[in-house]
Amino acid sequence: MAAAKKRLLNISIYTVLILGILIIIVPMVIVLINAFKSNMEIAESYFSLPTGFYTKNFEQLFEKNDIFYSFRNSVVITVVSLLVTTILLPITAYGACRHMVHNRWFRYLYYFLIIGLFVPFQAKMIPLIIIASRLNLMNVAGIIVVYIASSTCEGVFLCGGYLQSIPPDMEEAAYIDGSGYFGTYWRIIFPLMKPIVVTVAIQNALWIWNDFMLPLLMLNKSSKFWTLILYVYNFKTAYQTDYGAIFASFLLSMLPIMVFYIIMQRKIVGGLISGAVKG
Repeated sequence: MAAAKKRLLNISIYTVLILGILIIIVPMVIVLINAFKSNMEIAESYFSLPTGFYTKNFEQLFEKNDIFYSFRNSVVITVVSLLVTTILLPITAYGACRHMVHNRWFRYLYYFLIIGLFVPFQAKMIPLIIIASRLNLMNVAGIIVVYIASSTCEGVFLCGGYLQSIPPDMEEAAYIDGSGYFGTYWRIIFPLMKPIVVTVAIQNALWIWNDFMLPLLMLNKSSKFWTLILYVYNFKTAYQTDYGAIFASFLLSMLPIMVFYIIMQRKIVGGLISGAVKG
């Protein structure tokens, strides 16, 4: 009886996992095969394989420089935001969490950041856009500032929770050996925080690269500020019947972040193993 229940449970689990995989994979496959099909082939069937290697959809995209500018904007926004948050969030969490027991101001700072997790974007959207507009931040530089600020609360919370698993004795030993505060953080604490730092980086990269609402609100006033997601949105609006080019633009917007995720996923597994050995 117990074996039958366990077998039924395993079947249920694998069924759910397979359905989840299909939900994720099928749209990606549809985009991939339709990006290399003519409009006539797409009209006949979305699910059929292309009869040949049709590249005119991509040629049409690359004929205009708008997609290069949009790709550059997406890369700049994502890379700069990730670099700043990767440096800022762990050290902010380290300073707040290690000193909040003895210093109330650090405790207030940590609680203030945690409260930010419970404020939905819809509640701060209008004030945020008004302030950004008055400060002339409705551009690429402005949205980078907004992304860094928006990722601070959750990033500090995650890094602070991970810091609880790192014993303070390691830092005390480093101080006894003559290491300074920042030297101890950079040489001992930060390497041990690699798994959570990579996790936060992956999460922020997926969010920033694929985000639509903030770019729509802050960057849509001029095509020179468009991100790749905004370009796809406006391209679809302007060329409603050119489905081949639309699918090609979808594919181009998906590929960079998929490659980044695959690379960083290996890093996070390696970081977890490294952290276990050091522990």
